[in-house]
Amino acid sequence: MTARVPTEILTAREAAELVVGAQEVQAAIDRTAVRLAVALEAANPLVLCLLNGGLPFTAELIKRFSFPLELSYLHATRYGQRTSGSQLEWLARPPVSVAGRHVLLVDDIFDAGETLMQVVEWLRREGAVEVTTAVLVDKAVPRSGAARVDYAALCCPDRYLFGCGMDFRGYWRNLPAIYALPRSLEDEAV
Repeated sequence: MTARVPTEILTAREAAELVVGAQEVQAAIDRTAVRLAVALEAANPLVLCLLNGGLPFTAELIKRFSFPLELSYLHATRYGQRTSGSQLEWLARPPVSVAGRHVLLVDDIFDAGETLMQVVEWLRREGAVEVTTAVLVDKAVPRSGAARVDYAALCCPDRYLFGCGMDFRGYWRNLPAIYALPRSLEDEAV
């Protein structure tokens, strides 16, 4: 028997508001890839994809790089299937050593910044000589002074976003554009 997609997942997509179209997303990735290539082409970088959300952006970025790099992953989350964060949980640490490496850490979204900053600190403790961060979306939210990202392809409003790696309850990461839940559904999502 095949599991059915929950009605709330379908309803969220049907009611969603387009925030950034697919062509604009691709153009922003193009611009970011050029900036990153200039910074990293001589660095022999280890590109680490922060799963699951960072997968689509990482794939798009590395296709645009013409220099040698090593690609791997890690999986740390504060969300899981929840829509609000909690304590950092490691699901998979990188299967390669980061010691002595320039690491490019790629994720989908930078909102409060807690997950990304905790992973950056862990990479430094593990011996990465430099950590560069890149995200598809820098969400316009207030943050503590230390929370920052090095490269952001797009800036988006403080809304519940999904598509391009960002999910709604585990779904819709596969959409080529970025959508926001209608404000009327945002309170229910949390």
